[in-house]
Amino acid sequence: MKKLFAALILGALAAAAGLYAASADGRFPPLNDGDLIFQTSTSNQSAAILLATADPFSHMGIIKHINGDIVVVEASDHVKETPLRVWVNRGLFKRVAIYRDTQLTQEQIGKILASAKTMYGKPYDIFFSFNNDAIYCSELPYLAFKAAGVSIGKIQKLSELHFDNALVRHLIKRRWQRDPECTSKGYDFEQCYQHLLDQDLITPASIARDCQFKRIYSNYPL
Repeated sequence: MKKLFAALILGALAAAAGLYAASADGRFPPLNDGDLIFQTSTSNQSAAILLATADPFSHMGIIKHINGDIVVVEASDHVKETPLRVWVNRGLFKRVAIYRDTQLTQEQIGKILASAKTMYGKPYDIFFSFNNDAIYCSELPYLAFKAAGVSIGKIQKLSELHFDNALVRHLIKRRWQRDPECTSKGYDFEQCYQHLLDQDLITPASIARDCQFKRIYSNYPL
């Protein structure tokens, strides 16, 4: 049932690809610094994330204005600023959803962006861990908001998600021998797999579902 649900998400997105105009043409509502933007990534790990979370959001970033332009602060190959249009065009069918914490103060927004900037250049974390210096996509806003005294999303263990599928297991199997925690402890694959299942993480889906955020825009058909 879980696999079917995730497959239906992908199928519905594909079937509805032509129903709504793409959003890369600038027809967004006014955006604020600190807004969170979500998309369905086309990366090779996106399908595993969709299955694990049963949600269409597999990548996210933070909106930021610079000299009249809008960028997305994101953790992709590394933490960086990406022009909004480029970021939108990179996602599946150019689908995006934008959420806002309407209670944020200007001081908090300043702290969020300043905290995110301290992470610029850090590599992408393929192990989705809080215990290293690399950063994954939803970890970036989680840590940036935390620096401003704002808690977002829900910390979960991988074992709480829909991990029992071939895509997630295959993704871990491709990477586990590079996990510094597993290698330092001399784990074999099954030991490392169990270790990773017990690891804390924050997902884009968890953040988007946080009731403190208001959705201000979406061109998703669902």
